[in-house]
Amino acid sequence: MSFNGNIKTYLPVSRADIDALGWDAPDVTLVTGDAYVDHPSFGVALIGRWLTHHGFRVAILAQPDWRSVEPFRAMGRPRLFWGITSGCIDSRLNAYASMGHRRPKDIYSPGGRTDLRPDRPLLVYAARAREAFKDVPIVLGGLEASLRRLVHYDYVEDRLKRSVLVDAKADLLIHGMGEHATLEIARRLAAGRSIDAMTDIPGIAYRVVRDVAPPHNAVTLPGREALETKAELFMDFQLAYQKQAHPGGKPVIQEQDPGRIVVTPPAAPLAEADLDTLYALPFTRSAHPIYDRDGGIAALEPVRFSITTHRGCFGGCSFCAIYFHQGKQIASRSQDSILAEAGRIAQHRDFKGTIPDIGGPTANMYGMTCADAATCGRDSCLFPTPCPKLPADHARLIELMEGVLSWQSGQKRKLQSYVASGIRHDLAIKSPDYMRLLAAHFVGGHLKVAPEHYCPHVLSLMRKPAFEVFEEFEARFNEASARAGKNQYLIPYFISSHPGCSADDALKLTEYLIARNWRPRQVQDFVPAPLALSTAMFVSGRSPKRKTIVIPKGHSDKKLQMALLQYYDKQNSRLLENYLAARGKLKLLSQIRHAQSRTGKRR
Repeated sequence: MSFNGNIKTYLPVSRADIDALGWDAPDVTLVTGDAYVDHPSFGVALIGRWLTHHGFRVAILAQPDWRSVEPFRAMGRPRLFWGITSGCIDSRLNAYASMGHRRPKDIYSPGGRTDLRPDRPLLVYAARAREAFKDVPIVLGGLEASLRRLVHYDYVEDRLKRSVLVDAKADLLIHGMGEHATLEIARRLAAGRSIDAMTDIPGIAYRVVRDVAPPHNAVTLPGREALETKAELFMDFQLAYQKQAHPGGKPVIQEQDPGRIVVTPPAAPLAEADLDTLYALPFTRSAHPIYDRDGGIAALEPVRFSITTHRGCFGGCSFCAIYFHQGKQIASRSQDSILAEAGRIAQHRDFKGTIPDIGGPTANMYGMTCADAATCGRDSCLFPTPCPKLPADHARLIELMEGVLSWQSGQKRKLQSYVASGIRHDLAIKSPDYMRLLAAHFVGGHLKVAPEHYCPHVLSLMRKPAFEVFEEFEARFNEASARAGKNQYLIPYFISSHPGCSADDALKLTEYLIARNWRPRQVQDFVPAPLALSTAMFVSGRSPKRKTIVIPKGHSDKKLQMALLQYYDKQNSRLLENYLAARGKLKLLSQIRHAQSRTGKRR
């Protein structure tokens, strides 16, 4: 290859772009269901820049018209492989709300259009790519592929589905963040290796075909037919896989009926130096100019001038699948790298002076890396009790925050940086210095925190700390804010209809909210996302301890729980009146009517 990887504008998106670069064809064509946004928060840009940095010619085919094969032929035959992703989030979650209703806008498409990607993009794009150039390997990646690597539950179709690797008839699937595996695949293909021989790469899934024997140490998981026959097995399947879903785990094998796949253990996270290199690549932090006439890309605006400090989360919340995509091992960038990015942002022509977020999946886990994380099979370092090996020390984060403040003070104009990512309040209360810095300098009036629920047994199923811990955090945050001379408040997040949460449990939370005069706007109806532990509860009807639990599934049950948490909304009046009157909760009903007639404190 003669390409030196020095593209400082956008990666090519058309035949004209490729011709202008003097290429005959790309080495890799990345197909995405999202619009092309050249920003490190968008996976296709991240992988595209990473491969380009390592000398590969990469083209971006963003939201191609899947009704024809011609867009897949337009830029020429990829020399090495197609890399196909549905986009930044799971396409089902992007298109459908929790109760199966179509979302009115697609924030990853220009102007919010909803007609620019097909249902099941991985399958559709893979079919078109195969039609365009039959002999070019197809590699699936991104969040949807990552979380749908095994048999999984699809909440839109309300059924179990095979791995998308099998349904898409692709050659390989990359799970996790993907830089290691993608680069290794590109290098091996460039060296003339066969795609079928790449069975030893961490962080992939492959189909077991003729002359490819499964690894001798592979753990066999319950297959699709067994899971469909006996739903209770879904929890056994989930727990068995969780034990191996870390870099030191064993490969797993699963029957897809038909077909069989092997999933190798996750790749190790990028080292600090590699992360620093990755985030220093010349991202424009803008959507491609081809979208200028269409109203831009809404998903870019909240993150455009935000900074990612680290990857991974060791919280292990049941409803969250970050453990299976980014891993629990925290991979942090250096302070120099983060401040250098802040400096580049400050020079951006569109920057107005505010960095809206400096953080990661959980903002206050920066720098908290356990030496045993790669080999430990524990999926949460905090639940049911904090691991004694957990380095829950905010020292490195405090140093970073102080570095950001020092950098800001040295600029010619006034700058402000915030922490808008979620934080673990049970970790935060362990460090008064962190609480002081956070409240005094990195909160713009309110801070989002996620207690998620009120009832102890529901919180236990969620793998969240007791509600008393949230109340302790609230008291300390208020105290730190007062000392800083600021009038600030918390915005708590709650989840309705989580497995194990009955209507009576939701009612207890409502009673607490009314007693506090809280009107939560941040309420999320539970969505059974692929690979999340809570989804295994939803499908199996069992807790992780294999005990039968209540599962709110029907629309009426889910609407009731959402209405109870949003009791102040007049649209919920009739539903709440019928429910509360039938239970003799007349005093509470009177309080709700009073709340609906007034404007009160909102949280």
